Amino acid sequence: MKSTTTSRVVILDKEQRELLRLLATGLPDTAIARRMSLAPRTLARRISSLYQMLQADNRFQAGAAAERLGLLSGARTGESQKSIAV
Repeated sequence: MKSTTTSRVVILDKEQRELLRLLATGLPDTAIARRMSLAPRTLARRISSLYQMLQADNRFQAGAAAERLGLLSGARTGESQKSIAV
């Protein structure tokens, strides 16, 4: 049986890319919430939304997506949105 892989395009804004980068660094939610000036529940909703966009189940999978996007080896500046295939 032939395996087919389909990719989809996801657009992450600057804040979503920053959240993904912080998640991938292993910071606890409380530290991320402070850095992003978010209430804990707001952060939880944004993490959940990001996981859905990336089809990730956990931080490890989200971190792998961050690595694929190059968010861990130096972020690009001046971009308001970035399209990615996941």
